[in-house]
Amino acid sequence: MFAARGVVVCLAFFAVMYGTLSCLIGSAWWVRQRLGRKQAVSSARVLFGIRIFPFAASSLVAIFFTFPSFWLMECRSLDEDATTFFLAAFALVLLGMGIARAHRAARLTSRAVMQWSSSSSRSSRADTAALSSARGAPALMLVGVSRPKIMLSDMATTLLSANELRVAIRHELGHSRSWDNLKKLLINATPFPGMRGIEQAWREAAELAADDSAVETKQDALDLAAALLKLSRSANQWIEPKLASGLVCGSSAITVRVQRLLDWRTAPRLRRTWPWAVLCVLIVGVVATNYATALVMTHRLTELLVP
Repeated sequence: MFAARGVVVCLAFFAVMYGTLSCLIGSAWWVRQRLGRKQAVSSARVLFGIRIFPFAASSLVAIFFTFPSFWLMECRSLDEDATTFFLAAFALVLLGMGIARAHRAARLTSRAVMQWSSSSSRSSRADTAALSSARGAPALMLVGVSRPKIMLSDMATTLLSANELRVAIRHELGHSRSWDNLKKLLINATPFPGMRGIEQAWREAAELAADDSAVETKQDALDLAAALLKLSRSANQWIEPKLASGLVCGSSAITVRVQRLLDWRTAPRLRRTWPWAVLCVLIVGVVATNYATALVMTHRLTELLVP
């Protein structure tokens, strides 16, 4: 019984924290868009981190702080009121909706792939499978989450030259290395109103990042721009599945991408990720050193936020 109460309180705290953080981030993004600051954030990693932060932070705090603090410091008598149970039910609804959305996205993507696939073959890379497709399939697309595969249609092989096809495939491999389809699954599994603008900005930034990963020379940039122009003429014939990353399926404005490729000068410098890793290690170290104090503060905050 006491453990069940702890789970209820954790769910209620998760609902409050997740809702508050999501509303703050959604509101800040809305204000930023109203002010016209559309180029302030262009990193796909940063945008995905902003989008997933409310769920990740709320889950970590609820599991590693709220429940232990409740278990160690809460009295054994039942003192939660109806609001706590309502918040817990709201958290369960959010989690249930997320699981249902993720399952539906995976099911619809698998159905589309099965409908489009005509045969399978191996690509030139030993670690990447390729599917040939027909029946109105997109020209070029990365499908799948755990084991992504590049779907290549006869339209792509017909319209694109060898160099254009090579750099287009490298674009899809960039999506694979960034685990963009897995990120789309996580976004589908963590719904909240007001996040659509951030999600769209992340999709556009992910396409630009994949373009950057595919281009090494000026000729590569011109070949990719030519491939985008050729395939964009028929891009409206299909709809991109939820858990797929297509070359020209509307995730990003073709005009912006082509202009960016035409203006290409040198390969962009890779952004260093080790400072963020060091920062995370430092935060974990500080929290672990002061874990008892953090539990006391979390318990007080829980009593304040969760009736």
